[in-house]
Amino acid sequence: MKRSLGALCFAFFAAAALAAGPPEIPRFSTGKPGGPPPAEWKHLPLASFKNNTEYSLVVEDGVVVVRAVAHNSASFLATPTDFDPHEFPMLSWRWKVTQGIPTANSAEQSKEDSPVRVMVAFDGDVSKLPLKDRLAASAAKSISGQALPYATLMYIWGEKVAVDSITPSSRSSRIKMLAVAADDQGIGRWQSYTRNLVDDFKRAFG
Repeated sequence: MKRSLGALCFAFFAAAALAAGPPEIPRFSTGKPGGPPPAEWKHLPLASFKNNTEYSLVVEDGVVVVRAVAHNSASFLATPTDFDPHEFPMLSWRWKVTQGIPTANSAEQSKEDSPVRVMVAFDGDVSKLPLKDRLAASAAKSISGQALPYATLMYIWGEKVAVDSITPSSRSSRIKMLAVAADDQGIGRWQSYTRNLVDDFKRAFG
């Protein structure tokens, strides 16, 4: 069983979008304890052959947060957010992992796993991608029902990789994993992060 407090999220950023001010991602703290996440967050399956992760709102240190409990399952919470990351590049979040995955290895396809991820999906012209990536996008849609974005940057709790390292996903070259924490560092404690999306995207995709 994996249990994490925080967010598994999938946000869409449109490079040409216009925004009057910094975008506000819907906060889990606006929900009611014991209930589902706010309606802006959609619970989506990662694969048709996997069970869904259990998401619920709980109170932690006087604040309403989302709790994810996974029993050999894989699904995520997603919310669309359109803005220009060059204008508003900073993304902040916090999470707490109560149990790692000692058998996982973020650098090996057969052992690739993470107790928690924050995933940022970027819009772009998928038709310009190499054939291999377009085929992977079609396969992903047939399995999960969700179209694969132009590019996805995953901030992960890595296993057996160095903090701040970037690892390509075995599933697609358009998915890169950036480890902001690793192994048992900080297990059981809330940890806060602020990342520059533009800088991280350039590091990951060039």
